[in-house]
Amino acid sequence: MISKQQRQALILDIIQKQSITSQEALLTELQRHHVMTTQTTVSRDIRALGIVRIKDVNGELRYQQLQDQTTIPDLAVTASAVDEAIKEYAVFIQQVQFMTIIKTTDSTGNALAGVIDDADLPEVIATLAGFDTIYVTTPDDKSAAALTARWSALIG
Repeated sequence: MISKQQRQALILDIIQKQSITSQEALLTELQRHHVMTTQTTVSRDIRALGIVRIKDVNGELRYQQLQDQTTIPDLAVTASAVDEAIKEYAVFIQQVQFMTIIKTTDSTGNALAGVIDDADLPEVIATLAGFDTIYVTTPDDKSAAALTARWSALIG
């Protein structure tokens, strides 16, 4: 059995050497290297390593590690780390009642939502993320307005 660090190093090696387009493909490749793990673990590793699906030089989506790892620290995520990640990846922010909607650069929605989730902000109940959109649920309109104002100011 290999350690978490060894598994994560192998994941980085695999995505650097091969075009991996899905978690299932990554899981299959890990199994080919005799690493038995679950998709949940692979998903956690992807988030911890700052791996996102980005278009490669051929225009195909594949897993790649974000170059700027300061926005996705391995330790506890703080509100300032969320602010830095918002500055880096958010392109549009709008409040809709008790939610804040964030549009991100292509394929960074899940990574940014992970940073928001990991920060455990008191005004955030949950996030729902996709390719380039995040829904941030707050307890009320007032909390959503505060988050929207704060984050909108960061992206100008």
